[in-house]
Amino acid sequence: MPMGYCGKILHVNLSTGEFHIEEPDEKFYRLYLGGSCMGSYYVSKLMKPGVDAFDPENVLVFATSPVIGAPISGASRFNVTAKSPLTGGMGDSQAGGYWGPELKMAGFDALVITGRAPAPVYLYVNDGEYRLVDGSHLWGKTTGEAWQMIRDELADDKVRIVLIGQAGENLVRFACITNELKHFAGRNGMGAVMGSKNLKAVAVRGTQRLEFHDPEKIKELAKYGIKQIKENPMVAGLQEFGTAGGVFFTHMSGALPTRNWQTGVFEKAADISAEKMNETVLISNGTCRGCAVRCKRVVGAEKPYKIDPMYGGPEYESVGALGSLLEVGDLPGVCKANELCNKYGLDTISAGGTIAFAMECFENGIITPEDTDGIELNFGNVDALLKMIEMISFRKGIGDLLAEGSGRASRKLGSDAEKYAIQTKNQEFPMHMPRAKASLALAYACVPFGADHESSAQDPGIVAEPLGENIKGLGLSETADMHVLNFEKVKLWTYSQRIYGLLDTLDLCHFCFGYYPPVFEINHIYELLNAVTGWQTNMWELMLVGERRINLMRSFNYREGFSEKDDILPERLFEPLPEGPTAGQKIVREEFFRAREEYYRMAGWDPKTGRPSLIKLKELGLHWIEEIPDSAG
Repeated sequence: MPMGYCGKILHVNLSTGEFHIEEPDEKFYRLYLGGSCMGSYYVSKLMKPGVDAFDPENVLVFATSPVIGAPISGASRFNVTAKSPLTGGMGDSQAGGYWGPELKMAGFDALVITGRAPAPVYLYVNDGEYRLVDGSHLWGKTTGEAWQMIRDELADDKVRIVLIGQAGENLVRFACITNELKHFAGRNGMGAVMGSKNLKAVAVRGTQRLEFHDPEKIKELAKYGIKQIKENPMVAGLQEFGTAGGVFFTHMSGALPTRNWQTGVFEKAADISAEKMNETVLISNGTCRGCAVRCKRVVGAEKPYKIDPMYGGPEYESVGALGSLLEVGDLPGVCKANELCNKYGLDTISAGGTIAFAMECFENGIITPEDTDGIELNFGNVDALLKMIEMISFRKGIGDLLAEGSGRASRKLGSDAEKYAIQTKNQEFPMHMPRAKASLALAYACVPFGADHESSAQDPGIVAEPLGENIKGLGLSETADMHVLNFEKVKLWTYSQRIYGLLDTLDLCHFCFGYYPPVFEINHIYELLNAVTGWQTNMWELMLVGERRINLMRSFNYREGFSEKDDILPERLFEPLPEGPTAGQKIVREEFFRAREEYYRMAGWDPKTGRPSLIKLKELGLHWIEEIPDSAG
């Protein structure tokens, strides 16, 4: 067995309470590595086609990788995979923090969870031992309350816990999973899958020492990273301001999603900026295990809202989704909304996107005060925002409809509601503007698990000379305007999607090993993996792993009824932005459909339907997928 792996995967059947340990061979590990690719394998292999995401037969996978726990910045994450209750396709979400390395120190590379417990439980894994613990007393508790109760009853303040809040219990389709209350597997409704299984939490404790093939090489790479962190001004900005440092800059460039994506500028952007956060509510910087970047925010206040620092603080996505997208220019209000999402276990992006949809419906008379129990659901109304988060989390009143997400809610409302739902595959858009960065149009439309901004490099990397070495390493040599969706952008998306698929398979942090900011170089990915395992792999083999992950997901979606009709954009993106530096910019419809077909062809898929070809699946060692019938038969 290569070093870096525990060599054991724990399978748990919640319906029967049975456990078994799988010990895969090296061929399996080298083919699927870990993280997202491994999770997608188990979901595809173990689930029957057509099973509902809330059915006990849904497969929930928590997976690490061989490099997780290595003493280097950016190697502390884990991946959660299941059929998504939000999209209906492959669901995929990542989180940082401390839980991933702890699972490995407890003796397991991954957990594969099936079934539904007869009553609420939590799973406790402790140095190779495991058991299900009654969790009835935890059901109905906030994430913070349940987290502390588990620590107390296990008499262990070092136990690491992933868990859900009331949103997950109530099957809100965009409920998230929290890890140590400050780190989140936010997207795709993985918290609702836990809720459907009556699984409140997974607590892990490990003291086993992780062994690596070449510790000196890892130390050399770690020192390089620390040097880059000290010298790279982009990383310095990330340390000082966190990702929220992008709020005001993005507004100034005309690309800050505002008023449900109607515009890219927000007149109160300075009031919700990272600079304002540092001056007013910031308490400290948080971090993930072993990471020198320290990009996390921890905020707190006593008034005008009591904000508990136990729940961390908002990053760029949360500030955008709960701030500018709703025209909320009140930073304490944004921080309180973020705290409530973390407390109840809601994805802040989908929460903000769904509430923005509801506000525009309210503005246009599709939703009325009678529907909202008298709440004036206007843009800029902080009190309405806070009430909606609670109503969604507990499925109260109109919150029951909005808990379905904006896509499903729009179809139930009818009228013109669908044009106000800014989503693809039912997942609300992250806070990055495709009309300003055109390659994101392909990303948001074609990512298997719905609109996502962390699945590829973005347009700024190829807009000006000199191109970065990492970009050149993808075989890209030509610059391209930010707003144009040409063949260079198709190549940027296609090639870098494989890199980011690899990063999510190795569970490596994008801020450390991705393109912006470049703490490490791309070649350091395989150097780290070789130093950990003793393998002699290279980027060719690893790019195939990233491609394997994409094709696993794409094939799963196809068997569940997806097609090219799901690789689309909301109509608003084809309309020009009305003001600011990006005024007049839009996605050109003909360019988008041409680029999509070019992407399908480059990926080795049917150019019209986007279905992975048999020869592509055979190339990637996935020929077994063709033996599984689709959901129609």
